[in-house]
Amino acid sequence: MRKLIYLFIIAGTLLSCQNSNKYTITGTVAGDAYEGTNVYLQQMTDNAMEATDTAVVQNGAFSFSGTTDTPLLRFIALDESVNPQQENRIPVLVEPGKLEVAFDTIVTVKGTKVNDAYTTFRLQQKDLVKEIRGIIGQFNSENAAGTMTEERDAELQESYENISKQLTDLNFNFIKENIGNKLGEFVFQGSSSMFEADQQKEILDLASEEFKSGENIQRIIKRLENLEKVAVGEKFVDFTLKDTEGNDVSLSDYAGKGNYVLVDFWAAWCGPCRQEMPNVVTAYEKYKAKGFEVIGVSLDQEHDRWVQGIKDLNMTWPQMSDLQYWNSKVVDLYAIQGIPHTVLLDKEGTIIEKNLRGEALDNKLAELMP
Repeated sequence: MRKLIYLFIIAGTLLSCQNSNKYTITGTVAGDAYEGTNVYLQQMTDNAMEATDTAVVQNGAFSFSGTTDTPLLRFIALDESVNPQQENRIPVLVEPGKLEVAFDTIVTVKGTKVNDAYTTFRLQQKDLVKEIRGIIGQFNSENAAGTMTEERDAELQESYENISKQLTDLNFNFIKENIGNKLGEFVFQGSSSMFEADQQKEILDLASEEFKSGENIQRIIKRLENLEKVAVGEKFVDFTLKDTEGNDVSLSDYAGKGNYVLVDFWAAWCGPCRQEMPNVVTAYEKYKAKGFEVIGVSLDQEHDRWVQGIKDLNMTWPQMSDLQYWNSKVVDLYAIQGIPHTVLLDKEGTIIEKNLRGEALDNKLAELMP
């Protein structure tokens, strides 16, 4: 009898262990068009999304089940061919428990603490993005109608920056609280560029060594290291590219030679660069006789387009490029995330300012060369 009781205890323990790592995912899909189509549980690989399980939509519903000893990042995806315009893939943290997924006008996932938090985060994110798009729409509409004033422009800009900050803070807070799980890691990889360097460092300090060893994260870490090397107060980092004639030219040919030097990273294809260039041209003409030099570093791909851009924009200062677009070595070297990007060097080649544009550039040069 004791032996029988013991066997029941063992069996109960095994059953309890089996149930403790079981997960179920039940989902609903709005719209008859999806009836009978496949739903995929996918994992993200280096090359593509790979299906790990498949279900079929029946009576507007589907389900997955299985076991896992550790939380897994997976994606639930509808058949994209049914409605390409609809949000048809959602990341989930698959962990023991019951998840409920609803594909409707918005997509929601609930059932565990992390997935509940992610859904709340996504919905807040969508609201802020909608507000930003509304502001951009207002600006474009009023600008096209010719009713835009300086005061209105400033008002819209302030609103845009305020909501953008809320969006950044929302992302930062969610990631900081969840960088210890796969879902938080996924969000960080997709939005790390929106954070300042100190915010990226703060998050990475909380992340696991395994996560930080990944190729994409190592790239971020390397950029942060490079950013410190080209911070204000540091000496310029030298590099050698080609001029428009194919000759080698180095930044050190000009930097640290007794002139103030503006290193201007730009490209002929870059609209904001073309908009800003008249300000650089004006500054160059105004201060070159006082010891001011500009060095253009292009992220172009096509030689002819690069040369034509120089001509069209009346850029009469030295130019260099390796015509490698965003694969140019200077992108990582100077931790560039967007162009135009400028670096101002003093007479000894020390970085004294970054990203001066328009009036701010003229004011700084006037201070240095009265």
